[in-house]
Amino acid sequence: MTSEKDQEKHVEDLNRDLVKNYGLGFRHVQMLCMGICITVLFMARSSMAVAVLAMSDVKRKNDTNIVIYDWDPRTQNIILSSFFWGYTTLQIPAGILSKKFGGKIILLFALLANGVLCLLIPTLAALGGWPLVCMSRVAMGLTQACLFPASHTLLGQWLPPNEQTSYSGIVYGGVQIGTILSMPISGILADTSMGWKSIFYTMSGLQFAVAIIWYFFTASAPREHKFISKEERIYIESRLNIKDTGTKLRIPWRVILTSKPLLATLLPHLGFASAFMIVFVDMPMYMESALGISLKNSSVLSAFPYVGMWAAGFIAAIVSEKLCNTGILTRNACRKTFNSIGMFGVSTGLIILSFLGPRHATFAVIALIGAMTLGGFTMAGFIVNQLDLSPNNAGIIMSLSNFISNIGAVSMTLAASAIIGQDSTDVSRWRIVFLSNAVLCTAANVYYLIFGSTDRQEWDDPNYLDKKKADPEETKPFKMQEKKEEKLNMDKTI
Repeated sequence: MTSEKDQEKHVEDLNRDLVKNYGLGFRHVQMLCMGICITVLFMARSSMAVAVLAMSDVKRKNDTNIVIYDWDPRTQNIILSSFFWGYTTLQIPAGILSKKFGGKIILLFALLANGVLCLLIPTLAALGGWPLVCMSRVAMGLTQACLFPASHTLLGQWLPPNEQTSYSGIVYGGVQIGTILSMPISGILADTSMGWKSIFYTMSGLQFAVAIIWYFFTASAPREHKFISKEERIYIESRLNIKDTGTKLRIPWRVILTSKPLLATLLPHLGFASAFMIVFVDMPMYMESALGISLKNSSVLSAFPYVGMWAAGFIAAIVSEKLCNTGILTRNACRKTFNSIGMFGVSTGLIILSFLGPRHATFAVIALIGAMTLGGFTMAGFIVNQLDLSPNNAGIIMSLSNFISNIGAVSMTLAASAIIGQDSTDVSRWRIVFLSNAVLCTAANVYYLIFGSTDRQEWDDPNYLDKKKADPEETKPFKMQEKKEEKLNMDKTI
């Protein structure tokens, strides 16, 4: 008879072969659908940055086919930031719901809800002006709060450690792609005979179309996908040490909230989110008012930083994974190196940008593009680092991280609005905004360099609380598992 030890060795050998040999599969379909989902949701989110300018464009006030609203810069900023009021509020509940019900159904609801809201915004604007538009944006934020927690939950269930960096980079590249597409497309649509209304109708149609694709071709976990092969499922789940705990949901909040490695990922998230928010919300206004670039041109130029960020994030994810899997750099060194390039790059770009004005508009645009391009390197830093710490609780971690970072980012945006005030042409006011964000990014990355870690945490185990209660010795970190994963990664590259 075969001993239990021999059976374990046979399973280990099978898993080793799968790690070496398993290629394309339905996890790649899952990643593609996730990337598309993030792309269209970000298009719906970011199109308002151009739409709100078109809705208050006095140059088209005499156009009888288009309604123009008398919204000053402060009102426009309130409309843009209102999305994040709802987005921030529901972050932690979204992470819990994603863990309990799975990422598929949560993101499907987000797509459908955003489709309906985009469809209704022109009518709401006509009925109640900017307050109702704000309410619709708050609702959109509430429904999109699940985007990153659900996506991180899915990544934690679908990607083995040796693939997490590259495919996470590709999936989250949808953030930049969505923004890249929405800016020029929204600018073009705003210039049509239908005007700004066509922006919202187009975005609505995209949400519904992708919802259909999402429903038929994705699943919350490999074991739930109706098309996946047994071999691919084993390949994923054995590498992740994923356990199906059914409907049982026990989250070790106290341990998570006091984890120094987790805090080290939260602070760069806060710094980068604040810088990203300023670019996301205020760049069209900055380009038009402070740099003197026209609305049509600013909508196109506003997309360029995201092109650079997407390209840098894609390259960083591929290169970082290669360096890590081949043993040239440790996983910890990879995370900190690429995160530093991103965070210090953003800080440097913002510092340069703060001392440029309309007479140096070209250099200002170059500095902005450079800052956000380098920021793309964080894709191989703090974001994927959360998956290193706990793939089983990835959505919970992301919800907590997003909650904190968005509170800070919204606060920075409101502070920026107060600083800029009614005079968005005053470059000295923008300087204060840019320099304060640069300081925050620098300080956050210094903390990350000191306290960041890639060790899989003991609280990643779904049965952590039960084991701790039964026997504290059983809650030691997964050092043996990590060493085994590193060895398998090395075997793959030989």
